Amino acid sequence: MHPKNFVICDVEKEYARNLMQAISARKELGFQMHLFQNLEHLEAFSKKKEIHILLLGEDYPAGKRKEISANVRYVLVKGEEKGLLPDEKGIYKYQSVDMILTRILEDSMDGGELLRHKEGRGGQLIGIYSPVHRIGKTRFALELGKELSKEGPVLYLNLEEYSGMDYYFPQNTGQNLGDLLYYIRQDKGNLGLRISAMAGQTGGLDYVAPIPVIQDLRAVGEEEWLRLFEEIFSNCMYKHVILDLGDGIRGLYPILRACRTVYTLYTDDPVSQAKLRQYSENLRVTGFEDVLEHTVQKKVQVKAGDL
Repeated sequence: MHPKNFVICDVEKEYARNLMQAISARKELGFQMHLFQNLEHLEAFSKKKEIHILLLGEDYPAGKRKEISANVRYVLVKGEEKGLLPDEKGIYKYQSVDMILTRILEDSMDGGELLRHKEGRGGQLIGIYSPVHRIGKTRFALELGKELSKEGPVLYLNLEEYSGMDYYFPQNTGQNLGDLLYYIRQDKGNLGLRISAMAGQTGGLDYVAPIPVIQDLRAVGEEEWLRLFEEIFSNCMYKHVILDLGDGIRGLYPILRACRTVYTLYTDDPVSQAKLRQYSENLRVTGFEDVLEHTVQKKVQVKAGDL
């Protein structure tokens, strides 16, 4: 399937370049980005290639804008929407890239035909888990995710009771993992676009905010978690999904079994070693010994403040 042409044209060169770079970073969307400032050049481009999504600055006259052919047209407005053409939609210019993308992606989901997401190519589910607490597990998971994102799109999901996400990701997208599970339960479809609309990003790594209420997290069943991971790989372009796992979720061992690789952190101190032995024995006596076959044990040095 050919990538969708996403075109930005605005007189503010630096603004347009930054917006294009931020949208380009969302690799899972599969957009082919194009940037213009000259309407004549844009018009010539539109006669050669199909423009699927067009963002035009309001500084260009309406009479000139209408000459540009595009499937869906947005005008970047600085305030009140004035002088828009019938097929144009106003979108406030000076807001976050996430808000701009959310508006566009939500429109696409309502319309049904604006964007057809690439078929998922499958990917690897990576679990980060340790029976030893306060060992730097979340920091390790995030650093691993950022490193893997150099090879392709990566999604980070935190399934801990107390995630500390306000510290790691102060940006609030307004939606969390509970909302994503709701969409799947309702068979809403367009999961790839839903994730793109609600995901935040840091250092090239995508993330969906965790479920904030412990009781809600514990209420999610094993089958729901496994279905979520399957749906992500079926409908999204993520090459890796990293699970930051805690003890409080239902179906922990089946989830670890579903992972391609499990990283288990430990230290040399006697308490850590005793917990690691007990965890390994629990896997054996409960029939999940095969989890150990794809587990990579990582010895770490715990520093003050590590989580």
